[in-house]
Amino acid sequence: MKIRPLPDEVVNKIAAGEVVERPSSVLKELIENFLDASASLIEVSIEKAGKRLISVFDNGEGIEKQDLINAVKRHYTSKIKALEDLYSIITYGFRGEALSSISSVSRLTITSRTKNDLHGSQLSLEGGKILSFSEVGCPVGTKVEVKDLFFNVPAREKFLKSENTENIHNVSIFLNYAIANPDKHFKLSIDSKQVYNLYPSSLKERLTLIYGKDFVENLKYVEYENYLGKVYGFVSLDSVKNKKSHIFINKRPVKSPFISSIMKKKIGDNFFILFFDLPPYFVDVNVHPAKIEVKFQKEKVIVDMIESLLKDNLNEFKAFTVSYQELKQPKSAYQTKEGKFEIIGQIEDTFIVAYSDSYVYFIDQHVANERVMYEIILSQLKESKKIPSQRLLSPFKLDLSPKQEFILKEINDTLETLGFKVENNYLISIPYNMQISKAVETLYEIVESYPDITHEKVASSLSCRMSITAGDRLTLEKAQELIKNWIKTENPNVCPHGRPIYYKISIDEIKKAVGRK
Repeated sequence: MKIRPLPDEVVNKIAAGEVVERPSSVLKELIENFLDASASLIEVSIEKAGKRLISVFDNGEGIEKQDLINAVKRHYTSKIKALEDLYSIITYGFRGEALSSISSVSRLTITSRTKNDLHGSQLSLEGGKILSFSEVGCPVGTKVEVKDLFFNVPAREKFLKSENTENIHNVSIFLNYAIANPDKHFKLSIDSKQVYNLYPSSLKERLTLIYGKDFVENLKYVEYENYLGKVYGFVSLDSVKNKKSHIFINKRPVKSPFISSIMKKKIGDNFFILFFDLPPYFVDVNVHPAKIEVKFQKEKVIVDMIESLLKDNLNEFKAFTVSYQELKQPKSAYQTKEGKFEIIGQIEDTFIVAYSDSYVYFIDQHVANERVMYEIILSQLKESKKIPSQRLLSPFKLDLSPKQEFILKEINDTLETLGFKVENNYLISIPYNMQISKAVETLYEIVESYPDITHEKVASSLSCRMSITAGDRLTLEKAQELIKNWIKTENPNVCPHGRPIYYKISIDEIKKAVGRK
């Protein structure tokens, strides 16, 4: 037998807990189990967002007959045997909880056969209780069917969201593992409709099938390796805010605020997909039952790897490193000194040059206007005011992925309050005074930010694309109006994304530099 009970000392050390929160939780655990079984094909079928059925088939090594019953027992696993194994985990699963938890809240059937067996075995359970265990004919591999999820826990079923919402989570989980394992064949059907059929390929080819050729062509491959391990992936050369970035640690999709914050400091809001290949002992995945959080033995090593990755590949990339002094006067002081801002001119149709109180200011006109628009739009949203819209003369056909279509249906009412109207994947109306190309970018960004669609994020997205841009020549009157509105804002120092709005230098510094002081 391969599947054995864990010793008590190991059970007491692992981050045990409920792994079944919603259908996507089930899908995640099953895909991980099948990848651990050396499968080259993973075929997923979902009905009614997984409430009626989640079926996953793989062509892996299968489960031996004598192990099948042990597979649904809590803390029975073939992945680890002793306490020290927790520090050398190379598999996705290791706690021996998934199938036990799933079977307790569903009608579960497992059908499996190894290459050494003439016949397969089938185990059926209902609410965790075995109904039947028999010999059946089946191909080599394993098929798990989870039916009527939460049929015996109606209180938990009530907490599930709409089918669209649950399918968004299901597709996200599926794509996470499809991206992490481009050498595997992944198939997904939802309500008998094939959504994805991703053949084994290179990472770039897999990303192209998911995100589209135009998007992937603007990504740069990056790679760095040192004594500890390797980090590689793709980074966008342009600011891309309508795609969620991905982080994988030893092919495990994770959420890492630590890594995300480093990347934001280095490349701003640019999109990235990073893979870290690190020794198992260096990464603790036993932090949370869902295994999506990790801790590193030494965080400084990760910082150094990322800095070297970007420096070696992108020549310090696109980091904004210009230092600036914060405006220190209270807001009332700005209002009393409006007349003292003397506009000198405009540089490269990008920076307004102004003089005030012994300082020369170089003000980024787009970022300053973005701050103004952000605070106006945010105030409207918080007061539940609808953003004015304009109807397009010709509807614009949106190019949506299956996941984006689910999200669009889910947030349709929200979009209409923001000035967007979409019918049958055609954009009918957009926010007033916004270009169609920028409106489409904003729409995609809002869709991709789901489910974290906050007033602040929406205001940031809209203000960025409704503001004047670098390259716009301003009249003196327009520049004066912008400066007047900018100094009245709650935060005149940085834009909604955290970029400095201006750089200033004192006249004394200038005099000193040219030898006049």
